[in-house]
Amino acid sequence: MKNKTPFNFVLSIFFGALVFTCCFIFTGCKTAQGTSDPAETNSKPAEKTGWNDADVAEYAKFFHSLCRKAGYTGFWWDCNDLIDRKNLTCRQQIVDAIMASYPSDEFNYSKTSVGFVEEDAATAVHNMKTGWNLGNTLDATSYDYRKEGTGEIGWIIQWGEKDSNGKTTTKAFETAWGMPVTTREMIHYVKECGFNAVRVPCTWAEHIDENDQVDPEWMARVHQVVDYVIDEGMYCILNTHHDGWVCATERMYNKYSKRFESLWIQIAKEFEDYDERLIFASMNEVDDEHEGWLAVTPESTLEYINKWNQLFVDTIRAQGGNHAKRNLVISPKGCSGSDRDMSILDKVTDSAENHLIIEVHNYTPQGFCFNDATWTTMSAKWLPWQHEGELRNDFNMYERWQKRINRPVIIGEYAAFPKKYEDYK
Repeated sequence: MKNKTPFNFVLSIFFGALVFTCCFIFTGCKTAQGTSDPAETNSKPAEKTGWNDADVAEYAKFFHSLCRKAGYTGFWWDCNDLIDRKNLTCRQQIVDAIMASYPSDEFNYSKTSVGFVEEDAATAVHNMKTGWNLGNTLDATSYDYRKEGTGEIGWIIQWGEKDSNGKTTTKAFETAWGMPVTTREMIHYVKECGFNAVRVPCTWAEHIDENDQVDPEWMARVHQVVDYVIDEGMYCILNTHHDGWVCATERMYNKYSKRFESLWIQIAKEFEDYDERLIFASMNEVDDEHEGWLAVTPESTLEYINKWNQLFVDTIRAQGGNHAKRNLVISPKGCSGSDRDMSILDKVTDSAENHLIIEVHNYTPQGFCFNDATWTTMSAKWLPWQHEGELRNDFNMYERWQKRINRPVIIGEYAAFPKKYEDYK
């Protein structure tokens, strides 16, 4: 049976509500206005100015909370942005945020034994704790593989500092991209900041002759920098970096695979007596000749990424000695962590069990991490409600394929480059 509401009752409710509303408008609202500060009521939150270190620190803290949970080691890409190598100072707020995820009672690695000790890849990744990149230094180059055979030489060789014999100095290369010459004191300062691993990006292209032999002076300089790291008790990762001839196509593989093999034989020979803290990495962000970063990766590109990685592993293992069990780093196309780019990396085989590490790079969210990401919306502010989800998605993707491949992971490059708020309103 349908209920009916008496008309008088409805009418009384209506007039009661009307009286209450009038009282609020003419008394309560007026009282509130009278007791508040007009300037306070109409003010807007003050705009942030200056460097965004506080926001970068929030990013770093969150990033490393994800690394810690997943068991990954991240390497901050640094070109004097985080650590000022000339003055031996750092952006302390950001460094503190990085280190907050690594309490000393859990991350207190210190090598106590002498000589090479076999250490599986997962243990090495844990012991590295968190790392730092010696960016834009030994990787600086003026090489362009597209000009090989034309007789044209790079600008560093043309105009860089020369020694008494007219040869371009190692210093000319090392400082070509604006970084100072690396010193033992610099690397000691990196250790003092709390890092326990240094990735040493190195470009070899302009230091290899027509017989695929590395310039002894360049090799000696690389050796010296590696020693700076090892002598501080840190792990060191040495790679091939901007060597554009390492390209994921059949033509480039057939043309340069012998050079690649020869290079790694020479590097292995140079460091044959080094202990487990020296780790070799096959290559850096290798792509095909089209460099289609945003395109779907062709199957042939994935195939030749694997060929380069496999050649690297086989070459190092063939040198025997400490290299038979040394931990090695392999990487997907572009060091991307996408499911597709990782889809066949588990096919790389190794005669040494549990001694391969996977390297990916991460600059998410790009609008916050980069200074000039014109393809997206730039921001100097860390927006947790948006940015945390983007980073979580990346780490969830990494964990999906990591479970399938069953190899430990390092994030060989990550960073949010400090910027001024007023430049990105």
